Amino acid sequence: MSSTRIFSPDDVPAVTALHARVFPKRWSSRAACEAYFREMLFQNPWRDPALPSWVAEEGGRIVGFMGIVPRRMLLHGKPVRVAVGCQFMVDPDERHSLTALQLLRKFMSGPQDIALADGAREEAGRLWKAAGGRISALYGLHWVRVLRPARSLLQLIASRGRLGRLAFLGAPMASLVDVCATRYGPLRPKPQLDEEELDARALLAGIEDVSKGLALRPSYDLGTLEWLLEQVKTKKRHGAFHGRLVREPDGRVAGWFMYYLNGRMSQVVQIGARTQRFEAVLEQLFHHAWSRGAVALEGRMEPRLARVLSERHCFFHDRASVTLIHARDPAMLHPLVEGDAFFSRLEGEWWMRFSGDAGADGTFSDGRGRRAPARVVVPAH
Repeated sequence: MSSTRIFSPDDVPAVTALHARVFPKRWSSRAACEAYFREMLFQNPWRDPALPSWVAEEGGRIVGFMGIVPRRMLLHGKPVRVAVGCQFMVDPDERHSLTALQLLRKFMSGPQDIALADGAREEAGRLWKAAGGRISALYGLHWVRVLRPARSLLQLIASRGRLGRLAFLGAPMASLVDVCATRYGPLRPKPQLDEEELDARALLAGIEDVSKGLALRPSYDLGTLEWLLEQVKTKKRHGAFHGRLVREPDGRVAGWFMYYLNGRMSQVVQIGARTQRFEAVLEQLFHHAWSRGAVALEGRMEPRLARVLSERHCFFHDRASVTLIHARDPAMLHPLVEGDAFFSRLEGEWWMRFSGDAGADGTFSDGRGRRAPARVVVPAH
């Protein structure tokens, strides 16, 4: 049986070597991967020595890892410590051992009030439940809004191997169909508001205003939000980042949105709006993405806004990933079970770049603005 201990800076080379074995060819270089592990796990602004990451060793060799990033939240207005799990991995040769369960139990036994992970696969979900955790079904769902239906269909056809040529031949007709659907049909975005660049100060005010009526909400200050927003902007694998503050014609803030634009499924990081203005901000997002060539948008489920999303022609689906939650006091989990939380992709692990530095165009950055071909398609987030 392996033994567990606290992850130290000296372990970074061994852990990144393990990462390369478990998730091969995600990074352009080992040095870039090591630098990112150090930044996220030893230099993030929420770092708490009482909430460390963990490694599992066997025979002096690191065979497992459980990354933990502390976060701050408010539960009914009172501060709570949240531990966000990331990069849970076990050496392929140890998959049938108890190493994974040992690491999960070490994570759950920490002094945090709430433990969570929002990018886990179903296999990890089964282990999590075996260790005493729960799954939040609501925050494991995602919504999708198709902006160009014909091109979306062609992309699906093209992914079916031999039908790719048929999809290429149908491209001109698809473009014509999409023009009709988005300019004259029910999918046409209807922007009504003004936009400007989103900055950390405006985002901080918006999150505090929009989330104040919810049981569980994030607790940010300007410094941590500036750091987090910069991290989100440097993530390239989903495409170009867009963050916009949305204002009423009279200048009042109606809300904001953040997303990554690409030619397939553009990913929404966060959307927020004042009461009764979510539909208008949503339409602004749809138009912003559509006018820049987006085919479809995907975001995390907003349980309290499910009706509005459905009315705006969104559909919901399970991305084969689950949101894992745990607390010694089960009452602390009620907001994440019942949908009474402000929990976007910015509050969990989705925004992190452990999956590599490949861009949406399938290339790696060398850190100096130049691009080199990627050798694989990077999965998950």
